[in-house]
Amino acid sequence: MIRSFLESLVRVDSRLPHEAAIARVFADRIRALGLEPEWEEVAPGRPNVACAVRLGPRPGLVTFSGHLDTVHAAEGWSSDPFDPVVRDGRLYGLGALDMKAGLVAAFLAFERLLADRSRHDQLGTVGFAATVDEEAYGTGAKALMASQFGATDLLLLTEPFHGTGPDDPIPLVMPGKVLYRITVRGRSTHALSHPERGINAVEDASRIVAALERLPLGSHPSVGRMNYSTLKIEGGYREYSVVVPEHCQVIVTRLLAPGETRPGAVAELEALVSSLGLASTVTVEAVPPSYEPFELHRDHPGTKAFEAAYRARLGRDPVFGGLLCITDGNIYQGEGGIPTIIFGPRGQGLHEKDEYVELDSIPPVIDVLVDTAIRFWQS
Repeated sequence: MIRSFLESLVRVDSRLPHEAAIARVFADRIRALGLEPEWEEVAPGRPNVACAVRLGPRPGLVTFSGHLDTVHAAEGWSSDPFDPVVRDGRLYGLGALDMKAGLVAAFLAFERLLADRSRHDQLGTVGFAATVDEEAYGTGAKALMASQFGATDLLLLTEPFHGTGPDDPIPLVMPGKVLYRITVRGRSTHALSHPERGINAVEDASRIVAALERLPLGSHPSVGRMNYSTLKIEGGYREYSVVVPEHCQVIVTRLLAPGETRPGAVAELEALVSSLGLASTVTVEAVPPSYEPFELHRDHPGTKAFEAAYRARLGRDPVFGGLLCITDGNIYQGEGGIPTIIFGPRGQGLHEKDEYVELDSIPPVIDVLVDTAIRFWQS
């Protein structure tokens, strides 16, 4: 059942921004349970699909969630990325790991809690939510936050982090991200006869880029020092002309440690630019997509419930840590304040050719998700 469900999802092309077909699969699955799904188009043809059910009298909403979209296929696949192939217990296919296997686990955990009526008097409200656009701007997660699911008390996000070791931790800490747009405005003049009369925006932009190493980057014991990267520099002529460039734009991404903020990061870059004494006029903006950092503490009831469930179901303690990456958890917890546990199946090849998931890692994930929810309601 798990394998056939996952194979059916891999065969659906859900490369962003085309998630509607796979959303319909989950909407039909929800209807097969005798429920009516919530269907919200957060952009034309880009629907979130979700459902929440009150099972019993306990307070609290626990939501299982994942994203519907995949990236586009990398070059060099050894098989058709939309035709799932199983070899040596691994299922290969685009999105098999990131994160259709996680969606399978999330939905089957939701389904199992609904089906086990003998436990309902010990439970609260359970939700399932599949969202769009995680691989780009997170608009699906942001829309979910504005719905009834914004009141979620514990969110279990089934991204492929399995807690097996330092290189594969359950991330209780994730950095945020600010995307800087630096606009440099100079003054145009003839570039041969008298360039000194102008203000060269490209040259001033290059001075800013060279100075970025002086940014006071934050750090955290779980993830180390934050980083930055210059993604794009654009300025000067479009058609060749001997003119001092009067405009240049630079795009820089920077990770933020817990405790750092986007406004603070903008102010730090503005101070750095000001210290350079440039003749150009420079503006610094934070533009989408930007994300807030987050940290979930080990003594939170959700963390304790997950740790106990993981130990009971897998026979070992989970390895907790931090990761230098971004997920919808940055929206749910970093922006929305929803305690978020990120845990899902094992595999390899995120955003690479020949991506695969280990099939035998999916059933234990379902077990842990269900057990975590039950323990959380009973805490």
